[in-house]
Amino acid sequence: MGRMTRLPSLYDRDYLSQFWQQMKTREYCQWASPYLLCLRTPLGALSLAATASLLCGLFGAPQGYVVFVAILGTIGIGCAWPWIGIRGVSCQLRFTVPRTEEGQAVDMELVINNRWPWPVWGLAVEGGCSLSEKSSDQPQIAVSCIAGWSRSHFRRPFAPTLRGRYPISKPQLVTEFPFGLWKGSRSVKVESSLLVWPARFTLPPLSPPSGTQSWVGQPGEWATGSIGHRTTVRDYQRGDSMRQVHWAKTALYDKLVSYEREGAMVSNAIVTLDTHPKLHKGSGEQSSIEWTIRIAASICEALLCQGVDLTILTHTSQFHALSRSNDLTGLLDWFALLDARNGSVPDSCLRSRSTRFTNDLTVHITTDLGDSFSGDSIVYRTDCEGPVSVNQGPMSRSWITVRSDGDVPTQIRNSWRNGPGSFCYAV
Repeated sequence: MGRMTRLPSLYDRDYLSQFWQQMKTREYCQWASPYLLCLRTPLGALSLAATASLLCGLFGAPQGYVVFVAILGTIGIGCAWPWIGIRGVSCQLRFTVPRTEEGQAVDMELVINNRWPWPVWGLAVEGGCSLSEKSSDQPQIAVSCIAGWSRSHFRRPFAPTLRGRYPISKPQLVTEFPFGLWKGSRSVKVESSLLVWPARFTLPPLSPPSGTQSWVGQPGEWATGSIGHRTTVRDYQRGDSMRQVHWAKTALYDKLVSYEREGAMVSNAIVTLDTHPKLHKGSGEQSSIEWTIRIAASICEALLCQGVDLTILTHTSQFHALSRSNDLTGLLDWFALLDARNGSVPDSCLRSRSTRFTNDLTVHITTDLGDSFSGDSIVYRTDCEGPVSVNQGPMSRSWITVRSDGDVPTQIRNSWRNGPGSFCYAV
């Protein structure tokens, strides 16, 4: 009786369903797969049927010739119709705005000209708007019919999920009407492209550790420069503006005397971004490289709006942004076109390049796959399966630790006001 109670566990329904699914999807003749690929298409299946009907007509009943001619006519019409139809059609693609941000929808306009006197059916635009290989063959715009001797305008919203320049690849205008046996295609003329900036989040002003209500980029009495209030006088230096000359003291001492003014608490910042492929996981819009770029873009935008000049360093390139020239658009364009697929500079060399500027505010953005953490590091955790304490291990020296499974903007804002551990003033 005890043995009978164990029998149902041997024939569990889940096990049987998995076994049956494996038997149905298993490839038994892998050596023959390259030779049978053509038979998996409608054109290959019809060609095989035409061959079989021809053999039946030769060695069997003469009715096989009728079937052979019918199948051959179907193949001819299915291949000739889309080939002829696509030859008389041209297409232009443009975006209504030159720039946008990840997740924000813009309008995409399509103009199709049909030079044939008869209508063309089953048109679609494929490719150009997706990095995924599976999505590249999906139609972006599908049109049922274009009347003869006509010019048609179409508009649809397009919401890019990943930064870059769109269209990413050359889009194609295709048709497979009427039977889907052969796909006729023509290149689409792109009249205007779309530059997609990385998604950003707002950050509050970064306060220096001075106990005052000022913030970096603003004048303070601990620094000297030419943007704050007048504090004292000094000897004239070559390059000083004539507006800075104290004429009363100049007449008293019989030499040029200039005003001394307050300077910015922090006037320069160095942001290093680890983009080496070995330091990142995943692909697409949720990959670690894309999230670190979004974090870097948000931090650079916040510092630039506070009046801080920026230098951004990556493994492949660098960019300088000046606050007084309002270079925010150029900065975001650089982030949008940043190619993070290649990297030959090790992480330690990237850190050494940023430590040469000892009087600047430094921010280092990396992942937990790296080995260089300090008080100015923002670490993006790629592995959040286990409960790892940030007070233990190398990441305990970092400024901010961000979990990939949480709300990234909120995690950054909660620790942003404290400032990095290696904060120093520009003099």
